[in-house]
Amino acid sequence: MATSKDFTSAKIADGPTEQKLYDTALSTISAVTKLPLVKVNREKFLSRQFANSPHLEHILAHGPQSVYTAEALQKKAHKIVRSNTTKTAVTSFVSGLPTNPLVMVPAGGAEVAQYFGFAIHMAQQIAYLFGEDELFTTGRENVPEEAKVRILAYLGAMFGASGAAALIAQTSKVLGQNVGKKVAAQALTKTAWYPLLKKSAALVGQKITKKTVEKTIIKAVPVVGGVVSSGLTVLTFRPMGYRLTEVFVGIMNGAFDDELELKPEFADTVEARDQT
Repeated sequence: MATSKDFTSAKIADGPTEQKLYDTALSTISAVTKLPLVKVNREKFLSRQFANSPHLEHILAHGPQSVYTAEALQKKAHKIVRSNTTKTAVTSFVSGLPTNPLVMVPAGGAEVAQYFGFAIHMAQQIAYLFGEDELFTTGRENVPEEAKVRILAYLGAMFGASGAAALIAQTSKVLGQNVGKKVAAQALTKTAWYPLLKKSAALVGQKITKKTVEKTIIKAVPVVGGVVSSGLTVLTFRPMGYRLTEVFVGIMNGAFDDELELKPEFADTVEARDQT
């Protein structure tokens, strides 16, 4: 008899193509970022984190990475990850319970959106801690392309996508890159790092698909469902935050200083080969 894990794997393997997974990731991000409390205000967050620092003004202007060592920021990031994990697990426990125990209707969409909303929320905090600028433009209802690129890179790194760390490095403000100008100057598909973005997004889309199936199965079991949902959050959420932290620590320590950028024409051939 197939287990729920087998069923989940089969759904992913037999169904979505890379393009469909990519589209799933983009559409989910667009929807999730409209949820309350997903967006983090950089200035307010850093002001709280470094309220007692005599260097707060410099931190707000140039980022904490210009004041503190990578090791110091890593410790602070881990503390933030643990705090986010606890908050997410509590919320996940509550949302894992059916509204009416007598009516067990399979549903996973809301919980999955909530999960990825928390992940994006935590990713912003970690990124700001290591010097990245504001992710969302104030007053804009739709998520700009440059923000989607950065979110996909963050989530890709959190899930361990191959190349996601290099993608973050190539779009990092700390390394002097300006993803906004790159996206505006040419079509996103023509950027040198689009193949990395595509693969990172496909993995995120796969995780979204998988978690939707998991949540649907879990939701059908009252009370126990709440406990399992919370347990899954604790087991997966903390390592995700730690992985993203390690990427930014690596950037600060020069791990990507010698990263070679693909020529646009070669990147096109890679994209064409992947599609074939």
